[in-house]
Amino acid sequence: MSKVELTLKSVDGYELSLAVFEAKNPKAVIQFIHGMEEYKERYDAFAEYLCSKGYTCVTSDLRGHGKSAPLLSHISNKKGDKLIISDQKEIRKYIKKTYKDLPLYLFGHSMGTIISRVLMQTDGSKYSKVALSGYVNPNPIAGIGKALTKCVKLFKGSKGHSKLINGLAVGAFNKTIENPRTPLDWLSYNEENVDKYIADPLCGVEFTLGSFDALMCLLSKMGKARKYKSVKEDTPILLIAGKDDPCTGFDKGRASSKALLEKVGYKNVEAVTLDNMRHEILNEKENQKVYEELLKFFEK
Repeated sequence: MSKVELTLKSVDGYELSLAVFEAKNPKAVIQFIHGMEEYKERYDAFAEYLCSKGYTCVTSDLRGHGKSAPLLSHISNKKGDKLIISDQKEIRKYIKKTYKDLPLYLFGHSMGTIISRVLMQTDGSKYSKVALSGYVNPNPIAGIGKALTKCVKLFKGSKGHSKLINGLAVGAFNKTIENPRTPLDWLSYNEENVDKYIADPLCGVEFTLGSFDALMCLLSKMGKARKYKSVKEDTPILLIAGKDDPCTGFDKGRASSKALLEKVGYKNVEAVTLDNMRHEILNEKENQKVYEELLKFFEK
């Protein structure tokens, strides 16, 4: 296995930071999309595992994330949702140009699953398999959140912050935890992982209003069945999450995520729900089970 760091220029000149974990005689390439307020290196261990099993993995920092971000947790002043999707398309083009003959798989976690589903609306047929971890459920009031965020942004600016919008987006998650030890217990049962996240200067930095605007727009788009124009109905899709993950909306939310994908035409959607796990299933103490479930899906 080899790991190579590189930079791609996006359509607006933004420099995208990538890492390529290259397997010997790879079976496929997996494009990773990470979650909100974190960064690509948090997926190194999983990428190395998949690489050892014969899969080349490409991780990248979302704009506004990671050590190279011009302003941490600021995606864009405007049209951040369109830029985020454009970034992933540029990464996909790079992968297909470099690995012409290999199947391309998509792996997203958390906010990365929102981005993945919006990307699938226009580019779904370009991916041979899709795995969504800690998948956020479609929210019928996402449009209200989008409108409210845009209103607050008018007064506070794109680089401003809002307790109201932050609370609307993520504030309810920890309320589902009985007697929480920290404000971020909803991330995982693994206390070491929670403490490491809290101590990491590149994690948990509150989104700017420009970033929340992008997030709310993406969430609103994700739930609109009519926007899925690139459906290849037999594409295998895996929805994998912890049973106690509040981001998924629990049983009802997980069912709505699966139902939406089936409604737009996907006929091969599998859901795996793991007991005694919360949101960051890749970082739970029993994460080997998660690794094996995902490998089994990619190997099918």
